[in-house]
Amino acid sequence: MSKKLEIWGVNDPNISAQLALAIKLDLFAKEAGLDVVCRFAESGTTMPQDVLHAEQKPFAFTQTPITSILLHDKGVSTKILAPLADIAGTQQVVIHRASGIHTPQDLEGKRIGIAKGAAVFIALTNMAKDCHVDLDQVYFINLLPSDQLAAFREKKLDAIACWEPWTTEAQHYGGEFFFSGTRSEIPHIEGNVNWLINQSCLIAPDETIDREPEKLIMILKVLQKATLMLELYFEEAAALLSEFFQRSPEDMQSIMRKNTYSMIMDSLFRIGVLSFRDFLYENGRVALKFSENQLYRTDLLREVDPALVLLEKGTKKDVGFFEKEGIYYKDNVSFEGDLSRLRFLMADDSVVVRNFLNRTLEILQAESLGEATTGQEAIDMFARLRPNFMTMDLSMPGLSGVDAIQQIRQMDPHVNIIVISGIDVQEVREEVFKLGVKIFIKKPFVPEKAASVIRNILEKSITN
Repeated sequence: MSKKLEIWGVNDPNISAQLALAIKLDLFAKEAGLDVVCRFAESGTTMPQDVLHAEQKPFAFTQTPITSILLHDKGVSTKILAPLADIAGTQQVVIHRASGIHTPQDLEGKRIGIAKGAAVFIALTNMAKDCHVDLDQVYFINLLPSDQLAAFREKKLDAIACWEPWTTEAQHYGGEFFFSGTRSEIPHIEGNVNWLINQSCLIAPDETIDREPEKLIMILKVLQKATLMLELYFEEAAALLSEFFQRSPEDMQSIMRKNTYSMIMDSLFRIGVLSFRDFLYENGRVALKFSENQLYRTDLLREVDPALVLLEKGTKKDVGFFEKEGIYYKDNVSFEGDLSRLRFLMADDSVVVRNFLNRTLEILQAESLGEATTGQEAIDMFARLRPNFMTMDLSMPGLSGVDAIQQIRQMDPHVNIIVISGIDVQEVREEVFKLGVKIFIKKPFVPEKAASVIRNILEKSITN
């Protein structure tokens, strides 16, 4: 048995399910011969400070990319080694039935409990952009989850912006689910949304990676086995975790089914990490935009299983483009193929955006062939319908828009793809332009302006 390794987690199955399962089943010792001791802190946003002030830094820890980025800013270099779960669906806003909140605009002037630095604030921000809510008029109260729940129960808060299991508990005390990072119950915009990409991850300090990479690979293999158990034996694993996290089996299954437990490092993972980086930088939380090489690495996970790494880092090559009111395009952009009929296929999981897109197509007098809500559905519908134009979101469930674009361009290199995305990240824009995208339109957008840009390019394409 090797020396003791301390791994930190949190009392939260969204962040630390695999770690807790590994401890419960003694997998570190049985599978890897490692002597691992785990410390599980209260779920919240305090881990960056805990790591900074610890006399002995953890060997590794489970948290979201926000923690890693904030530590970088304080001079503690860490790397994300693997995603563990897509947890955006557990990041929720719950409103009190007595609050008088019925529409997004009703949030203005109300009191919302939220932990400072919580990822759910990004979902709130994106919802506000789509629904035209002035967040400066909202009173945000900085509270950790347990304190939010107590204040909500006493009707001192009109809503909480938090995560499972506290959001489910809040619904026992007069709360109603309003929206999450992936789903909305807001009147008239019920359904899937893409207001947040958020993943729990295994993170390690650079000095740990440099000193003992082999042990980190063994830890990753253990977490991979725990992930496989969650996929194949979900109910049995949830029962074990209900004991660990002291929740009823029914509550534990309800909470965990909102997550997708996976260690695949793909385009959606990359988009999420870079989106957090830009958000923290633009809001003054960090001083620098750290590079991808500073934030995560793929080599250790590739050692565990090459099939888990679907990212290929190419050499950086500048892509020149113009930007006008949130619409990006190259100077020499032109549409291809037969342009006598504009036949569009839309791919976006948000009914809000699809409504704006339908208005855009009406202005262009274009034909809508259909609406896809996932990347795979977009590929399947494209193969069947063969439109000459396609709008593509980047952060749909499952297969990302980036991966869908690659596959669609292989089927038809001349299809005119227009990205409509809330992901306004330079590296991602450059990647999709390299893949042959014609226009990148940032959400939220004005249908009339989008139609005007498309029409101008269309006229130049026909003339040439």
